[in-house]
Amino acid sequence: MTSDDSHPFCPKPPVFTREATGLVREIGGSEYAMTAMNGVVPLASLVLTPWWIWFAAPGADALSASILGFLFSIFGAIPVYAMLSATFPRSAAPYVATSRVLHPALGWPAEVLAWLAWITSFALYPSFMITWGLIPGFYTMGISTGNSALVSAAFALTNPWVDLGVGLVFFALSLPIALVKTRSLVRTFQYPVTIIMFISMFVIVWILAGASRPQLDMALSKYLASNVTSIMSSARTSYPVAMMPPTFALIPLLAATAFTAGSFNTYWSAWASGEVKRGSQVTMQILTMILPAVIIILFVGSSIFVAQATLGRDFLVALTQTLSLNPGFFSSAPPMPSYIMTLLPMILADNPTVQFVIMLGIICAVLAYLPATWLVTSRQWFAWSFDRLIPSKFSEVSDRFHTPIWSVVANFLAGLIFLVIFTFFIQYLGFFTTASWDISFVPIALVNIAGIVIPLRKNLWSLSPANKYSIGGVPLISVFGLVGLFFNGAAMVVYTVTPILGYGLPSTTLILISFVVPFVLYWVIRYIRKAQGIDLGIVFSSVPPE
Repeated sequence: MTSDDSHPFCPKPPVFTREATGLVREIGGSEYAMTAMNGVVPLASLVLTPWWIWFAAPGADALSASILGFLFSIFGAIPVYAMLSATFPRSAAPYVATSRVLHPALGWPAEVLAWLAWITSFALYPSFMITWGLIPGFYTMGISTGNSALVSAAFALTNPWVDLGVGLVFFALSLPIALVKTRSLVRTFQYPVTIIMFISMFVIVWILAGASRPQLDMALSKYLASNVTSIMSSARTSYPVAMMPPTFALIPLLAATAFTAGSFNTYWSAWASGEVKRGSQVTMQILTMILPAVIIILFVGSSIFVAQATLGRDFLVALTQTLSLNPGFFSSAPPMPSYIMTLLPMILADNPTVQFVIMLGIICAVLAYLPATWLVTSRQWFAWSFDRLIPSKFSEVSDRFHTPIWSVVANFLAGLIFLVIFTFFIQYLGFFTTASWDISFVPIALVNIAGIVIPLRKNLWSLSPANKYSIGGVPLISVFGLVGLFFNGAAMVVYTVTPILGYGLPSTTLILISFVVPFVLYWVIRYIRKAQGIDLGIVFSSVPPE
């Protein structure tokens, strides 16, 4: 930054060691809210939330757990992210907050874990599209129309080489989307896929609400060569613990609630806070993050309610257990997804048009992940580069598109590597999905801690627009932070120690290594930068420019 200092009596202005970021505030409130929502994706929450509970939380009630998880979210981590984003309306705002409020040696490793969770999720998207949508879609349309070619296509999609081809096409199409202007990414691309996704969700709820036991038996006989009685009998014999009746005892309910920690966490737009208009307004941040969570709980809650009311909770648990642990049980069908909230509506519809609409909605739901995914991952690398933790190349911003192009390309290549790994180990898709979610709870916990302690950082708190909100003299951000820390900390423990998810010591070791390596690297980089004349202590004592 320079100014005219030619006048002899005009003192020189302070020297700014940072250049402008080059990013532009071009996102409106509606795009910002949609990006927050699609960091979760309502259809994905509808698919995954009941699966985790019916699969891994014996005796739990999915509807009660979902409502509790929603309340923990809107009175916990969501307002913390919103208030910190208003305090630091910059790219990768959560990272800026943890690295400035706590310490960069904590904030950066936590953000590396967040990046790892997102980049592995990115690599899983083609598998989601295939297992949630394409396989059941082609198979059910083939059966309903008598078209053997569609059935063959469903079986072909179980071949990892075919899956890899689908994944490569998906990745190739996603790259130019990430490189265009941010406003185009979150508006021109995101609006239509979100609308189609919601149409599919309405259809799913409508089908489940109109289902009956005779209709279910007919559908199971036609599509899976089975019936409710045989599925229930097999599940009771093979998975007796899972088939226990629902109980509202405290421990099962809290365990099930912990499995919803990722279902309503609609704060992923926070990483684009440096590009949203009115980013420093607390009310804007809170509304655009909480309203999407309300939309998601309405769909998730209604779908679980009608499914359990019409099909029966025990049957839903039995089918989930069977497909998750014994996918070959239905020998006449390809290995079907254990995420039954898309499979069941397809077979119940018994109509190729409706089946296609649901399949198309699932494809669009996976595509809806892309704006949040690209904004989070690329802005993370951008922020690290701007803070001199990684090469400066990754903070270069295109003058034409206003995007950090090298950061985008680096994440594209990293995603490709994980795509290959996950494609050839697709039998562990449930494990990979849960692992990527589990890893994210560490940085979420750090953000909540930053919310708890920021009032103690007087130099930052005095300038924060969140300092106006308190109850009984206690800053609200600290109260929300305590709730968010408890909920997400409990979720991390439950995901890690639940035996059926295959976690325990190996996953705990993975999380520790993923945190310790960048922790050590920070001090090494700090030493190297010091030798280059760059003091990272000074860098992290300031806030990046807008």
